[in-house]
Amino acid sequence: MRRTSLALLTGTLGVALLGAAPTGPAAAFLEAWAKVPSYTANIKVHETKGTDVQDRTYHYAYLKPHFAKIDITGGPGRGGGAVWTGGDTVSGHQGGLLSGIHLKVSIHDGRAVDLRGGTIDEASFENVAENIKTAAAATSGEETLNGTAYDTVTVPFKDANGATKRVIFLSKTTHLPGRRITYSGDAVVLNEEFTDVNTAANLKESDF
Repeated sequence: MRRTSLALLTGTLGVALLGAAPTGPAAAFLEAWAKVPSYTANIKVHETKGTDVQDRTYHYAYLKPHFAKIDITGGPGRGGGAVWTGGDTVSGHQGGLLSGIHLKVSIHDGRAVDLRGGTIDEASFENVAENIKTAAAATSGEETLNGTAYDTVTVPFKDANGATKRVIFLSKTTHLPGRRITYSGDAVVLNEEFTDVNTAANLKESDF
């Protein structure tokens, strides 16, 4: 995936929701997400940190309240993966010849995070929901990205590498995320595309 240009984002912003309960697209997403016990999805990620660039694809599985499994299906580390069952550790393995060796490490260990330090739980729709619920301010709107129209929710967001906000692109039919774009100022530093979302996965704890 190439870096997303601001020129691809067209639409109108809605009214800021300052300290109020979520309404509009945000409320529709939270209502839809509350009905999903588990799901699987593919995630295509393009991210930057300074002059470093990373492109990866993942297969992701999530079961409420705190079970996640991620497998790197393309890009650096292909064949690696990790499982999180709550708490501050993950069980992970590298790809290739080391795929049979599983290690339990901190969820923030350099081997368990992405280029910008994102952790396995932060890739979930639950994390999207928490971003919205805890945002000091959220702005709703509509955007057209690569020919597809979305409802959007923009929230402040900070990380250790200078991020300032996130724009969450919600499907107009399912109200679930189709994309999440993280900015540092006006620059896109993280672009996550969610595809093949299966909310009928019927996952169990034994799957993790």
